[in-house]
Amino acid sequence: MDFEVSAMNLAALVKALQADGSAAKVLERVSAPTRAVLEMPHGQRWHAGAIAIETWGAIIDACGAPKLETLNLALTRQSFGPIIRPLVKVALALGGSSPATVLARLDDAIKVATRNVHATWTPQGAQVGSITFEYPRAMVRTDVIEFGWRGAMRFGEELTGKPLHFGAFQILSDRRFLFPVRW
Repeated sequence: MDFEVSAMNLAALVKALQADGSAAKVLERVSAPTRAVLEMPHGQRWHAGAIAIETWGAIIDACGAPKLETLNLALTRQSFGPIIRPLVKVALALGGSSPATVLARLDDAIKVATRNVHATWTPQGAQVGSITFEYPRAMVRTDVIEFGWRGAMRFGEELTGKPLHFGAFQILSDRRFLFPVRW
């Protein structure tokens, strides 16, 4: 089974693109079927991951990779923050205010936005570790993986008050990707 993205995820992405004025520039770069989904993301609850990959790629192509990172931070904060913030606050109260507490629960937290993508936190010290993302199929556009997830993970900075520093993004295979993280 392929990975999927939620209608809420796509709707939030479109809203963020509209808010910063880049929606038209991005929509002109996607296929007609993808554009149709983006214009009515709530037509179904879940969409094929290929729609997200195409859209994220169009954002990078039209606006640059840092824009995707910024957009994913904004949509994580605005759309998913209200859902996951209460859960993470409990975890932080029980497990300490370390980003490791947030990153260790990332696999559960991303389920409101994606299905069939897995995140695994591997601690390597008190303030360092790595997060691995695994997809059920080969991912051709690795730049969308790097900058998309980096933006989403930056929300952990807001939850913990500690800046995250990412090491060099690593492609472990065409399905597995690793981010070294320290704070």
